[in-house]
Amino acid sequence: MKKSFIALVFLLFAVFAAFLCSCSYNLSAEGFTLVSDFRWDGAHDFSEGLAAVKKDGKWGFIDLSGNLVIDTVYDSAGSFSEGLCAVQTGYAWNYIDKTGKTVISGDFEAANAFSEGRASVMINNRYAVIDNSGNLLTEPAFDIIRPFCGGAAVAEINNYYSYIKADGSLLGDFSWGGASDFSEGVAEVFEDYLSGYIDIDGNFVISLSLDDGSDFSEDLCAAMSEDRLWGYIDRSGNFVIDAKWNEAEDFSEGFAAVSNGSLYAYISADGKEVTGYKFNRAYSFSGGLAKVGVLSGMGLSFGYIDPSGEYAVTPSYAEAHDFSCGFAAVKNASGKWGYITETGNTAIPFDFDGAYAFSEGAARVMRGKKYGFIKISETEGKSN
Repeated sequence: MKKSFIALVFLLFAVFAAFLCSCSYNLSAEGFTLVSDFRWDGAHDFSEGLAAVKKDGKWGFIDLSGNLVIDTVYDSAGSFSEGLCAVQTGYAWNYIDKTGKTVISGDFEAANAFSEGRASVMINNRYAVIDNSGNLLTEPAFDIIRPFCGGAAVAEINNYYSYIKADGSLLGDFSWGGASDFSEGVAEVFEDYLSGYIDIDGNFVISLSLDDGSDFSEDLCAAMSEDRLWGYIDRSGNFVIDAKWNEAEDFSEGFAAVSNGSLYAYISADGKEVTGYKFNRAYSFSGGLAKVGVLSGMGLSFGYIDPSGEYAVTPSYAEAHDFSCGFAAVKNASGKWGYITETGNTAIPFDFDGAYAFSEGAARVMRGKKYGFIKISETEGKSN
């Protein structure tokens, strides 16, 4: 009996200690506050002022002050977009507004986020398009409908592709073997192993003459030449930066990463190299910095470079996210996550088991398997 009592005491102590760890965490970082303690089993980033959170198998929503403003009653939930959010109850998906009121009640089999006033929903195992009033704009006839982008959405039937326009009409028949989203007014389509680019009216602006391509970004597009090397074309389809690389990424903030087959470098929009080939991983510039990875004695380490190609943050982290709101989540060699500034200084100590990018001034963080949120003070950081 005595042993049982002692065991019960230890069990109660362990439960109390776990409660303290998850609910009484003290964030010791100037300029930041813990707006929601570590009590959520799942969480999404903030979007339009609300974040989906999960507790005991059910989803609800908190605001940027950490208040539960929509009760945890849903079996699944997306994120708010254009004032609406898809939520699941049982097998049925519907849309709610920011008060939690159901405003589109279609009992759909699946429902995706709104973009450009349109969303795709599943009815009888096929997708259709609705508007933000819930009106059906197409019949449920499609295997896949991607989000609307640039005035149209990619649609698929039996592995062939076309586009659905905002009014529900089709942009051509389903004759393409592949199709990309519209970007800067054009979209890449594939037919007979060649690619070209169409405008929003379906007219070819670059004929089916390329072996492969990417999206237009900053008026340039990475494209593959006949000799299987990558360069950059303009809107006439002419190579304005010679094809000489094994890989070529999209331009962002005036720079693009290119590879010689083993290492990456960065080039400017005139095709000049601004760094040497010294990176094992290279990512797009965002907020004036680009994440890069280099092999070191401890494996792949991540840091950040500035537009001159110099290190703003020396590669020393096991994992790293892009900067947002002036801060980046990074993981140290001990496996803990924290946040750094654009100069590499520690902004929030390495005390988390998981950390994510800031969105709308707040970020998801983890202790153990539980989620919480931290928030930037109004006088700290930058807008995202």
